[in-house]
Amino acid sequence: MNSDYTKFIKYWEEKGARKDFSTPFQIELFNSHVDKSAEILDVGCGYGRIMSLLHKSGFENIKGVEPSDSLRKRGREYDSSLDLRELKDNQISFTDNSFDAALLVAVLTCIPKDEDQTALINEIYRVLRPDGVLYINDFLLNSDERNLKRYAEFEAKYSTFGVFELEGGGVLRHFSPEHIEMLLTNFQTVEYKEVIYTTMNGNKSMGFYYIGRK
Repeated sequence: MNSDYTKFIKYWEEKGARKDFSTPFQIELFNSHVDKSAEILDVGCGYGRIMSLLHKSGFENIKGVEPSDSLRKRGREYDSSLDLRELKDNQISFTDNSFDAALLVAVLTCIPKDEDQTALINEIYRVLRPDGVLYINDFLLNSDERNLKRYAEFEAKYSTFGVFELEGGGVLRHFSPEHIEMLLTNFQTVEYKEVIYTTMNGNKSMGFYYIGRK
């Protein structure tokens, strides 16, 4: 396991594992593109809140992968029926063309480095079947004073505008729409909408949701 990967997930093993995640899942939108019989992979599933919601909505074939042992443990306590597996170094331990749909709900924000984001997106592309659906919720760059200050504070350290640190050691990133478009160039965009989210720490942030197809 490389040192950067270990550093970035340490927060989620400790303080982050106690957070209640708040990014909303557009379940009606997802329902309109994915059959109830679909095989679904929740990538960076945390403690399984979206998996549990999908189960309650009639989806039965759902697996989750998550790098944090602490969050997987919390997920099993949250819903003992969840199929939670380890995500290690952005490598998904399933064969090619295994899933009809994949989810990334506030996951890219936890991956500061471009190359790690690309590696994970490529893995998702690999495990999706032809015409498979990719659903994403995540955060965009903000223009308010608070966010601009912290983007500027950490830009030199991480060589990227939009990366910042949380109290307790978490490292997060907000993105430009252009970066997201470039990252998802191998997918055909079906839906994209910019919205305002409430973060896990109770702040407002620009964000987006996205549906694409392989």
